[in-house]
Amino acid sequence: MTRIRVFTHPICHGCSEALALVQRLASEEPALEIEVVSLASPAGRRTAQEAGVVVVPTLVIDGERIVGVPTLEELRALVRESGRTGGRP
Repeated sequence: MTRIRVFTHPICHGCSEALALVQRLASEEPALEIEVVSLASPAGRRTAQEAGVVVVPTLVIDGERIVGVPTLEELRALVRESGRTGGRP
């Protein structure tokens, strides 16, 4: 199973775009595990700090990072690649 962590903040316009893309891909690929981490909460900020995330939106797909809003094609390609390599724990 491929895991996508989406680091967001409510005032980030790009974050809503990135999240919409991830949700669209998840509707096409039911084997995706999606985790949304909001930096608006203390727990979300701690999680981001532990992950080394300093810019939102940031997507982490089985360890691979995308900073900013990817295209749907880029996102699909990373998910496919992750599936071929077996992903990371």
